[in-house]
This record gives sequence, structure tokens and C-alpha cells, in this order.
Amino acid sequence: MTALGPFLFGAPMALLALISLPIIWWVLRATPPAPRDVELPSLRLLEGVEPKEETPARTPWWVWLIRTLAAAAAIAGLSQPVYAPGARNEAPDAGGALLVVVDNGWPSAPRWSELIDSATATLDTGGRDAATHLLLTAPQTLNVDPATRLSRTDMAKRLSSLRPQAWSTDRTEALARLKASGLKPARIFWASDGIEDAGGRAFAAALSAIAPLSVYAAPPNGPAAITSIASQTDSVSVTLRRVQPRGDERSFVSALTLDGSALATAEAVFIDGERETIASFSIPAAALSRIARFTATGRQGAGTVWLWDSTNRSRRVGLVDTGSVAQPLLSDMHYVRKALEPFASITEGNIEALVSTSPDAVILTDIGQIQPDDATRLAEWVEQGGALIRFAGPHLAAQGDDLLPVALRRSSRALGGALAWDEPQAMARFPETSPFDGLSIPPDVRIRQQVLAKPAPDLARKTWARLADGSPLVTADARGSGTLILFHITAGPDWSDLPYSGTFEQMLRRSIAAGRGESVNDAEGAYSPQLVLDGYGRLASAGANAAPLKAADFDTVKPSEAHPPGLYQGPSGTRALNTGAGARPSLIESWPPAARLLGDAEARSLRLAGPLLSLAAILLAIDLFIALFVAGFLPRLGRRTKSAAALLLLCTLGLGLPSPAEAQTYRYEQMPDGTFRRVSTAPQVVPMARTGNTTQKEIDAALTMRLGYVETADRALNTRTRAGLSGLSSVLNLRTSVEPAEPDALNLETDALELYPLIYFSVPETAPALSETAISRLNAYLRSGGALVIDTRAGGTIGTDTDVAPLETLLEGLDAPPLQPTPANHVLARSFYLLDDYPGRFANRRMWIERTGGPNAPRGDGVSRLFIGDADWISAWAVDERGRDLYSVDGGPQQREMARRFGVNLVMYVLTGNYKDDQVHLPALLERLGNGDEAEDPRLPDRLPEGGPQ
Repeated sequence: MTALGPFLFGAPMALLALISLPIIWWVLRATPPAPRDVELPSLRLLEGVEPKEETPARTPWWVWLIRTLAAAAAIAGLSQPVYAPGARNEAPDAGGALLVVVDNGWPSAPRWSELIDSATATLDTGGRDAATHLLLTAPQTLNVDPATRLSRTDMAKRLSSLRPQAWSTDRTEALARLKASGLKPARIFWASDGIEDAGGRAFAAALSAIAPLSVYAAPPNGPAAITSIASQTDSVSVTLRRVQPRGDERSFVSALTLDGSALATAEAVFIDGERETIASFSIPAAALSRIARFTATGRQGAGTVWLWDSTNRSRRVGLVDTGSVAQPLLSDMHYVRKALEPFASITEGNIEALVSTSPDAVILTDIGQIQPDDATRLAEWVEQGGALIRFAGPHLAAQGDDLLPVALRRSSRALGGALAWDEPQAMARFPETSPFDGLSIPPDVRIRQQVLAKPAPDLARKTWARLADGSPLVTADARGSGTLILFHITAGPDWSDLPYSGTFEQMLRRSIAAGRGESVNDAEGAYSPQLVLDGYGRLASAGANAAPLKAADFDTVKPSEAHPPGLYQGPSGTRALNTGAGARPSLIESWPPAARLLGDAEARSLRLAGPLLSLAAILLAIDLFIALFVAGFLPRLGRRTKSAAALLLLCTLGLGLPSPAEAQTYRYEQMPDGTFRRVSTAPQVVPMARTGNTTQKEIDAALTMRLGYVETADRALNTRTRAGLSGLSSVLNLRTSVEPAEPDALNLETDALELYPLIYFSVPETAPALSETAISRLNAYLRSGGALVIDTRAGGTIGTDTDVAPLETLLEGLDAPPLQPTPANHVLARSFYLLDDYPGRFANRRMWIERTGGPNAPRGDGVSRLFIGDADWISAWAVDERGRDLYSVDGGPQQREMARRFGVNLVMYVLTGNYKDDQVHLPALLERLGNGDEAEDPRLPDRLPEGGPQ
């Protein structure tokens, strides 16, 4: 090529045609445009007149300028010019060998195309037949030998086929290969990533000592690497590092799933003078569990991708929802949540919903009866590799199931039964075969209660933790590919002090890992590569060169060709080897004095032949259009055409401008995934969404509180129950702030039970057993805080005990808590009125409620959700449409009034819990008790005539 300043010409002889430009200009200037014929009616008067000789007008200056420029552009394009600023100071030497050095490690990926363009541009300098050689700094098994001679064409092809690697450069190894090759280049061009970490200054000095050195440095702009990550239950902090600490800079980090779907985006702001910043994500636990990697948005390269493995990522744990409680801090679920929060993503729900999400583990806290369908789902999930962790308690002690690692002894529900101890027990040292081996034993932890395992030959093998007396504390057994794990104590502090200690958290962590088949101590074994990152940060299947990695070396190994960054599968599950982990990239700030540094413009070359020829064609097309328009061969725009075009333009501009009203009726709202949506601020009436399964009855129940009753096959009994609840609702409306609407009849299998705070079940005399679906829904209703009143209406018999024999068949499978007769000092007796009995149609009948305060009783706020009796309260409450009593009561109007007061107390107790049990109400209660004989309630007469007020 022939050089002319910063320009190189492949066909310089074509430039001789520029000499003809003055001739072309003179011809175009002298030749006028073709005349235009215009017929005028008045010209007929001049017929016969001899025309005089006229001088033609000259060509307009802008016409010959366009044509001259088109000719000049065509001539220049045919000379094949190349703009190469870097060639100005190069001494063309046809015999001098050129060595091209390319940094192809992960820091070069963000500006890889610039590095390749600069290396390709340097091939245009020097002699056409000069030899070229290639040296790559990223270590590879099949790296090209620097001594290999390549033609410029072959070198250009080789450079275009190169790709950045996902590991760092090793410039020391590259320099050793260069010296071993014996190559003596005449000049060296280094396409550098500008990073000092791999000995950049020493490498530059060594190259400069070998031959004249030209360097084009392209360090990464913005964040160069994600260096670390920290996660909590519902948040993640990603640390980014840049190489140039000058100026403020904004960047974004995206959280992606394994298939590349973006779940969230967080902003990262670099402050002037700072190299590191943190991008913080606040993501719901359900979404957090789906994240597989973080990447700097808009930045390519393995360094800006962080793979999230199973060791760093929060465990996905499902907690089976046992329903709301009035005092959550006293529930077993509270202690499990607090223990899981540092390392797990927690999802709560029913068994069906949790199993469908395939969590790492599912935890059940004292659930005695698991419905058959749910038990089947759990069993299948465990056999496929799930870890089911269960805690004991009164329910499990009373009625177990098959989803246990060992058989349990059945215990009595009475206080001081088989499970009670006189001496609390300490924990023994964990067995060596246990996943808990190595954990410290808290000396102050004492176990006061436990469920006992039946003796069996394999009990010792299944035991992970023992008490000082040798009885099992934690047992486990394999079921298919998964594991069943049982803590023989409650998850709360009712039976032990273990939930108060840090060992409890560690035991849960190791139980989840061991239950998934992962080794807690993975000092032995190896990790095999599954998915690896390429230099651009894209995941792909591991190649043949990727080798397994020893577990003991995983924390210290650096990514390489044998161990590329990616996801590795091993004894502790999936672990990630990240390129940027712990990296601290910085700029090469000093270069050898003899080295010539090329700027961005100097390191590039631009071939101008195509653009110049395209310009010539465009100018000729414009000239042709003007000539045809002047000659009259193109139609002119009429008035109508101009008006239509102007109107179309105005309409287009009008559609693009927002109206003033629209600008005031919306705002932008940030979504949880970091994106924004436009939300209208104008007042709207939004109707309640109606789905295919939502009925008007459910909508009404959600909008207005009302009581519900179980619809049975006995229509007369249904009518009586409805009349009784209607009467109770009327009393509540008159005497309290509770204003229930008319009661609803409920089908236990189809209706939304959770919309009703209290459900009344009048048991027919010959009632069939409830279906599994009905029992399952009743269990869910009770666990979610609903109240169930069961009335057998058999209180006309002699005695006070309730005959519960019919209920054993009717309610088989109901996860009933331990029961007790209602104590005399129970808060139910003073939740609104002060009562000493709970009469209905029959008086002096015993009512059963949940047991509280004992070791076999469920812990919480002491609010019972199950009431069983036979006093036929519904008949005492029943009224007709005019408010008249429908059924007689044994004790007359006085007993009916007390029955109504009990109904009011019952509803208030269900709605407000045990707040009246607080000592703060004691003075008011004592005052009312002291004045009970002196004053009467003006609203509530003590004696009412039969039939109610007249």
C-alpha cells in the first residue's frame, strides 16, 4: 500500500483521474440544461416573426457542484483508500516481522471487538509481504506457537476467529513461550486489556526490550467484575469493582434464572474516587430461590457474571401453614422461622402448594393427622429426594402416621402422663455418624418432654441425637431418594430449651443438607463440571477439557482451562467457581518510555472505498432527480396535494403529543422486579374481580361478617340451626358492636370456610361420617384460626357428661387437639358477660374445649378453636321472622337469657381471643362483681316472660 499521511491507498494510480476534474467542471459549466417547452395562448400572435439568435444560459452552480463532487467521490473510491492514523509514524519495512500480542483473558471481553479491530488495523501498516506472528496471553493447551509465520490474510482470519477466555491471562507464561520460540520480530503490537493484575508493567518492559512496541490499551469501562455476594432471607448484596476510580458512574445488576429470565434489577452507583460499590436487591423469598446468577446489565464477560450455587444461595424451605395465631411470638412456627432466616428462603402454605414448588425441605410442626391425599403427595415428594422434617407435640404424640422415621409410643393426653419427667435431661454428645457431629452441646439446654420411640434393632442407626439417658432426640431414615427426620420435641420452648440456643439453627441447617443427600463435611470427594461460562459470560455445557475438581481444593483453585468457571456438582450439591471472586483489577498506570501508546482513533483503520462509492451514487441520483424535475417530467404538487400533505403532517405531530389531561392522570410505579409501569391516578370505580369459582355468597361473606352452619341432610335441623344463628345475630346487633349479617349454610367440601369466624355444626342423630375432603378442609379451617362449635343436642339425658361416641365415627381424621372441660375461671366466662354456666335448651351440661397450660396441650395464647357440647344452644337462640322464640327452654326465660349471654360471650371470645384474661381488666371485673347485687344492667333484665319482651 502507498501511504499518504494517515491514508493508505491500495490502487493509487486511480487518483490520476482527478486531473480530469477541471475538464469535467468546464464542460458541465458550459453546457446549459435542456430548454423547457411551455405553450402560451398569446404566442399565436407572434406566428411568422423571425427569431433572433440567443445565447444559452449557463448551468446553475449547484448543479455542476453536485456532478463534480460525484465524479471526485467515484475516483477516490476506486483508489481503495484506508484511513489508518497509526500508520503515520510507522516505517514501512517489507522484510520486518510483525508480532501481534493479544490479551484474551476475561478482562478483555467488554472491549474485545476494539482489541481485534486494533490488531487487524496494524496489519495495514508495513510491507505487504512482511511476516506476521501471533502471541496470546491466556494460557491454553493448544496455544499457537509465536514462531509460526502467518501471512497477513491468514492473520486477519485468525484474529477474527479469536474469542476471549473465561480465565485470567498469564503474561509470565506467555513471555516464556516467546523466548522459547526464538522469534526476533522487527516490531511488536500489543492489544492490551490494560489490567495490571497479571504483571502488566513487567510484561510491557520485556516486550519493549525485544523490539519497538506499540500498545493499544482497552481497559473495561464501568464495572469490570462482580467480586463477592452476600445474601439474607429476602435480600442480596452484590459487590462490583471497576478499574478506573475517576468520576461518578451508574450501572445496573440483573438477577437471572438459569434460563436467562430476569427477575429483578438493582442500581449500582460508583462515587468519584471509589473503585467498589454494592447493588442491593430486595426480593421475595419465593423469587429469590429461583435466582441462578447475577450479571452486570449491558456488560459482557465472565467477570461480570456471578453464579449462585447451593452453598451460597438460601435454602428453599416450605413451612406447612398451621393457621394464624393471636400471639405469633409464642408459636412453634416463630422459632422455626427465626432459626431458618439466616440461611433459608421460607415459603408458607399448604402441603399441596409447597410440594408443587419442589423445595429443599418441608417442615411440619406438631401435625398429628395428615390427610390421605396430602400424605400421598408428601411420600412421593420424599421418595424423589425431598427432606421432610417434623417436630413432635401433643397432636403427634396422640395420633401419628406413617411419615415418621421410627415408630412412636402412644402417650396419654393428660397432664403428668407418660411424656412428663421429674428430672429434665441434658443432651448427649452427637454420634460420629450423625450429620450433627462436630457441633457443640449447649450445657444449659434441658429437655423436659419428648415423644418416645419404640425399641427396634435399627433404632441406633436411625438416631442422629440422643439425650443423656440414651433416649433418641432426633431420628432419621431414608425413604426412596429422600429422608424423613423427626425432632422428638416441640419446635418451641414448651418441651425444651433447645430453640433458644444457636445449636438449634445449626441442627436445622445440617438436617436440610443431609436430608437432601448432601454431605455436611465435603473434605473428601470431587466436583464434576456441569455448566461452564465462556469468555462472554454465557453458560454452556462443560467441554472435554474441563476436569473434575477436588473438594478440598475448591476454595483455593483459580479458574483455568482445566477448571473453567461454572457450576460443579459434588458431595455438597452444586458449587460455583466464579471468575471475579476476590478479584481486584487495576489499571497499568506506567508504561515503558520507548513504547508508543495508541489512542482509540490511532488504533483503528477505516476502509473508505465503499462509503465513497456510495456517496458518488447518491449524488448522481440527486442530480438525475433535479434534471427530471426541471425538465417537467415529474408531477408538480397541486394546492390540494399540498393541503393534504400539511394536514397529514399536523395529525402525525398531534398524535405524538400527550394531551394535558393525560399528563395529569397517571404516574409511574416501580414493580418488585425493578421495572416500571404506568398507573392511572384518575378516580375509578373498580368492580370486585369475579373468577369462575367465586360465588356471590363468598363475596357477601367477605364484605360483611356473618356466622355459618354446616348444612346436613336433615332439612328440619338446618332450618332450626339457621333460626338459632339468626337469633344470636340479632342479639349481637342489639347488645354489642358486632353486627353480623344473616347466617349462611355451608357445604364443607365446596364453600370457602375461611370467610366465617365461627361455624356451628348441629349433629344429626344418624349422621354419616364426613368425607376426607370435608375433614381436610375442616383441619385447614381450624389451623387458620377458625372456630368450630359441635352440638350433639343430646343434653336431655341424665348426667352432665357429653356422649362423644357418635363423634368418633363422624369426625374420624379430624386433627383434634387435647380437650378438657371448660374450667370455672376460663376467659370464656367473662369475655362479655360474667357467667358461671353455659346453658342452652338444657342446663348444667359440660362443654369441652382445647386444653391449655399442660405439657400435652398445644402452646399459644390459650384460645380454643374447638367447642363440643350437647346443651342444644341453637334451640335456645332460635327465633322466627318476628323475633319470637321458637322452642321451649327447660329453665324458662331466665335460662334462655343466660343462653343468649353465653352466645354473645362465645362470639366475642372467638373474635377477640383471651384479652380479657389480662390482669389489666381485673379491677373492672372486681368492681362489677362487687356491685352485682346493688345494680342491674339497664339493658338486660334478669327476668323475661316466656316468648321474650312484650
